[in-house]
Amino acid sequence: MAELTRPATDLHAELAALGVDLDTGSRRRAEYSFDASNYRVPPLAVAFPRTAADVVAIVRACTDRGIPVTSRGGGTSLAGNAIGRGVVLDFSRHMNRVRAVDASARTAVVEPGIVLTDLQKDVQLATDGAFTFAPDPSSKSRATVGGAIGNDACGNHSVRYGRTSDHVVALDLVTAPGHRLTATRDGLRATDPDDASAVSEAARISAGLDELTQEHLGDFRLELGRIPRQVSGFHLANLLPENGFDVARALVGSEGTCAVIVAATVALVPVPPAAMLLCLGYRDLVDAARDNAIILDYSPAAIEGIDSAIVDTMRHLRGADSVVGLPDGEAWLYVDLDGDDLAEVELRGAELVSKLRAAGRLVDARVVGDPAERASLWRVREDGAGLSARLVEGGESWTGWEDSAVAPDQLADYLVDIKALLAEFGLTGVMYGHFGAGCMHIRINFDQRTEEGRDVMSRFIHRAAELCVR
Repeated sequence: MAELTRPATDLHAELAALGVDLDTGSRRRAEYSFDASNYRVPPLAVAFPRTAADVVAIVRACTDRGIPVTSRGGGTSLAGNAIGRGVVLDFSRHMNRVRAVDASARTAVVEPGIVLTDLQKDVQLATDGAFTFAPDPSSKSRATVGGAIGNDACGNHSVRYGRTSDHVVALDLVTAPGHRLTATRDGLRATDPDDASAVSEAARISAGLDELTQEHLGDFRLELGRIPRQVSGFHLANLLPENGFDVARALVGSEGTCAVIVAATVALVPVPPAAMLLCLGYRDLVDAARDNAIILDYSPAAIEGIDSAIVDTMRHLRGADSVVGLPDGEAWLYVDLDGDDLAEVELRGAELVSKLRAAGRLVDARVVGDPAERASLWRVREDGAGLSARLVEGGESWTGWEDSAVAPDQLADYLVDIKALLAEFGLTGVMYGHFGAGCMHIRINFDQRTEEGRDVMSRFIHRAAELCVR
């Protein structure tokens, strides 16, 4: 934590005088010391803002004292991004509404604390089922919009709809000095044009961002945005002139390090009238990944892969009936096809299966047309990843090597290499991922309780990172 420039002891009193409650109780601090990652960091305090004005008051008070501020939604971060040693702002309690839905413009204005599935339900209700918010990570029943924006969340249907950054139109922000600004697809402005200090701040930051871009034009153009899931660091390629100086998208994925989001205008997508799920069985995930290129030619909405460890975990913890309907195999791809006409979608699916059989790697295939059965099989993908923290054979698997990504056509070779690396270190990995985007999650049985085990984890991760960037 940064060194305090003023005593923190009067922080509670100052905010209370402004009508902002700050919880410094030991129980609350313990509850907010963890998220879905490996880390445990007790905060100084937890706040539950009700309005953007509350956020301004908190941020200004913390900035005056050198206290870090961490934004938090559902606490689903796998990388420790929802915890911090300063003041944690939990937006999920009060700032969790859909403010407006505009079906004609295909946009919605939302607060950062709304859960993704709640947003999707509200949008579909407001548009008679015509539109939805596309990003759908496995944690969507718990993760919030603010967290999805902070992480640039992907989701099961990212091969069709991309990342959260592809669906952000504007972001209402609070900066460290407490200015309210709005980042848009073509710049940065004061949220209130009559706020002279905010107008000046927007101009200062815009000039700095433009100078940064001009100094690094070559790197931004050649090194950033080369693969679909290149999301590490800041999305600075969005600031390039040819990308319209898109400050809103540049901020997506910055994990709250640049500003606090207090509202977002997001884009909506049409709900396809017809859809079907192809469940494809393979001998292993490497064979499955080698069929990526064939599947992508058929315009799928999703290509998700899971291995047998996730299925075994589901059956072990929830019973044999928790997983039904999978075709033969030891690894599976979920391929969603959709369109305007069910007959056309079914024909496309039949042609795809025929072509995959001819390629020689497919073990078995099954068409899942019933919506309830589709939802049940998707639940294996969505719930199994979290449940696999406890391995069937005993022991634990850990986060720590999440969202490793390569170009989709390189995924099979990457899986060969990462499996060899796991074997070299004597580790086991539970694998699942967004095959259409070349993105993998691997839960690994690291030993984090001993110095030797932590050393193994550190050396493995450094070696694994080299596989992604070589």
